[in-house]
Amino acid sequence: MIKVIFKRLIILNIIFVLLMMIYRVIFTFYYSSVSNLMPYLTDLLKAFVLGFRYDMAVIAYINITVTLSFIILFFINSKNAFVKFIKILKYYYTLFFGGIISILCIDFGFYSYFQNHINILIFGVFEDDTKALFSTLVENYPIVLVTIGFISIFVFVFFLTKFILEKNITSFILGTVKIQYKILVTFILICLNFMLARGSFGLFPLGVDNAEVSNNIFINRVSINAIYTLQAALEARSKENRGMNYIAKMGYENNIPKAFSDYLSIDIANIPKDNPEQSLVKITKYNKNIEEIKPNVIVIVMESLGTDLMHYNSQTFNVLGEFKKHLDEDIVFYKFLPGHMGTIGSLEAVITNIVRLPLSKYLCQSKYAYNKYFYSGPIPYKNQGYETTFLYGGNAGWRNTGSYMPNLGFDKIIGEGSMPKNYERNQWGVYDEHLFDRIFTLLEENDNKKFIYAMTTSNHPPYSLPKNYKTMPLILTPELEKAITGDMKLSKMRFATYQYSAQKVGEFLTRLKKSKYANNTIVAITGDHNFWSTFTYPIERKLDTMSVPLYLYIPKKLMPDKANIDTTICASHTDIMPTLYELSLSSTSYCAMGTNLFSRQAKDNIASNDLGLIMNKDYALIYDFSSDNKKFYTWNKTKPREIELTEKTQEHENMEKHYKSAVAIAQYMLINDKGEIK
Repeated sequence: MIKVIFKRLIILNIIFVLLMMIYRVIFTFYYSSVSNLMPYLTDLLKAFVLGFRYDMAVIAYINITVTLSFIILFFINSKNAFVKFIKILKYYYTLFFGGIISILCIDFGFYSYFQNHINILIFGVFEDDTKALFSTLVENYPIVLVTIGFISIFVFVFFLTKFILEKNITSFILGTVKIQYKILVTFILICLNFMLARGSFGLFPLGVDNAEVSNNIFINRVSINAIYTLQAALEARSKENRGMNYIAKMGYENNIPKAFSDYLSIDIANIPKDNPEQSLVKITKYNKNIEEIKPNVIVIVMESLGTDLMHYNSQTFNVLGEFKKHLDEDIVFYKFLPGHMGTIGSLEAVITNIVRLPLSKYLCQSKYAYNKYFYSGPIPYKNQGYETTFLYGGNAGWRNTGSYMPNLGFDKIIGEGSMPKNYERNQWGVYDEHLFDRIFTLLEENDNKKFIYAMTTSNHPPYSLPKNYKTMPLILTPELEKAITGDMKLSKMRFATYQYSAQKVGEFLTRLKKSKYANNTIVAITGDHNFWSTFTYPIERKLDTMSVPLYLYIPKKLMPDKANIDTTICASHTDIMPTLYELSLSSTSYCAMGTNLFSRQAKDNIASNDLGLIMNKDYALIYDFSSDNKKFYTWNKTKPREIELTEKTQEHENMEKHYKSAVAIAQYMLINDKGEIK
């Protein structure tokens, strides 16, 4: 009887390992084509072997309880106890194996949107606009069938487990086993379970960091198991909730002035010990034209306005529409990083004037939501008598922004709920054309100078378009079609909403340039993040997986010296507000971590984001915050947007120091929010 039970347990577990491997095969060839994988066949084989180890480790963890129970019953040697154990086991395996298969299915859907396995962003499901999110799910997925599918998984596992384990179990005879064999079997089972659970014979157990087998990002994602990435997400979330000491982790505990010194590359003697944040305070130069014009300033953050799609634009694949002529006419930075790969995190990076803390809770939903933020984006404008408005195409209460934004210095918080009822809407809010109309309404309301921070929603799942919008040509070239990952129909919908958003922001700029505001309004346009799930790029195209543009319209009288305009430099969201202050405010103090992109210092600017991509004009560094692992790159001389591996240089060391000091400073600024600009 013991041998029969043992064999059946082995068979059952082999079936579930095979199911996990089948999932990996389906995942691989659904999200990538055979032609894309052909150059990496050796790496793909390594990924499957490593994936098998991950799967076995998960199975081994589940079986720890089973193994220990089996050993105890082995020594008790009671048939009745074994029969009860088997009958209980079908519920145990149904719960855990059913759960694993369900998580893999969720991971499959998660990847289709985020182009990555389950990670900390999954918690946004519970923190985002729940109604809009549910509506999106209903729109994109057959939710009833999905629910039935998940129930079916557990039913299938239950009856499969029952069939394999319980068949004729009561009719078997329990024999006797010598004690020395029991000890030997116990030793073997414990060792085998332990080694399989570790997944490694090395010093450290198998972990998420071991998933790299190739320089192809997608193949590395083939190997990793979603259970591992979910565990990593839970650990990161736990650290969020406990409150990580970033200052200590970055090496500046009890020495925060050193962080300011390293970040600013100045002698620590020049950093005020009692209030080091004053070293970030700058005063804009006196400018006669600014004094006369006192320009309006409009910052528009476009949903999913990634840079990489812009490079595919053509007459037959027209994703830019009317925006194209403005991109050609005005100033655009293309080597530009979002502060985060999510809307709310990028909002923080732009408007708080500090870098976003890696793996941290969003400020608006954290204990810092009610800080006064003396260094936040609108404050210098508010101090100069500007009317400051946060304008969002969606719900103004989204992620607590209704309470958070006033603390940043906004006088008005406007969401779609207060916009005219005749504005056409999708699940997330009003279409972009109406948001741009509302900007003009705000400009025309009174003679006050305006600072407007606006966020669009249209280029967001479920990717719908207004009824009266006619799509321009979007014919896919073979090259483009080959690059697309996942669902082709969904990708085409994404291209259409991207085109719509670009067309409407282009129309807004055309209207503005023809209006009375052409000579007294500065406009900055960027994306909150890139598309999540349209293309998969190799590691050398890391920039293309993340980058968004920064477009600037500046009236002629306010245009900086041409000698100071270099759009090839690297920059990020934290550089937007300091640049706008210098363009629009005269003799005004401000506190910010970013750089004025038209200053002499900008040529050596270091750009980074909370995902650990750090870059300047010559080098790039990918830094894993959790593990402290680093990889060093230089820019490819023949392909300017691509990086290639290189040996570590002093420049890389300086970039790492800059990044770590920035993270430490950001936490210090959040903790010490009662400062003021002096």
